[in-house]
Amino acid sequence: MPILNDVLREELPMRIRSNHALEHGTLHVLQEKGVKLPLGGISDAGGFWIYGELDTELILEAAREALQRLAAGESSLAVHPNCGTNLAVSAVAAGGLAWLGMLGAKGSFSRRFRRLPLAVLMGLIGFELAKPLGPRMQASLTTNADVSRLVLVDVMRRSIMGYTVHRVATRLTSA
Repeated sequence: MPILNDVLREELPMRIRSNHALEHGTLHVLQEKGVKLPLGGISDAGGFWIYGELDTELILEAAREALQRLAAGESSLAVHPNCGTNLAVSAVAAGGLAWLGMLGAKGSFSRRFRRLPLAVLMGLIGFELAKPLGPRMQASLTTNADVSRLVLVDVMRRSIMGYTVHRVATRLTSA
């Protein structure tokens, strides 16, 4: 899809996608270092957030290592098994197939209720069939493993509503 590719190459989406790749890479490195805490993250054009009670220096080291490894071509770091993209793709497939299962079930409540097991089964099938698509969507749409222009600026620890979060700030260098 040429139009989608053009949009994904624009500066704002590219910054978000590069930060998303670095966020995933950072989470991978933290896990490799033995961090077992529940962690989460979210990316934007200026960097990303890591949610979890961790030492700020540990996150900085992990982000530096992830940036170096991604820049060296270790693109697998850009895809993470716990990414929301995986869930979103599976949820859309499950919902779409469940909807198809209910299609044509008009009339009485009883008639629609009898169709419900088919809709549930189709939803489960859609959810399972879509699982391999999530990582592919990450690799092609929601992340950009080419972080050659990405620079780490700072890592700042904050407390938001009693939860510890870290802001990892980045910027893009000129092409």
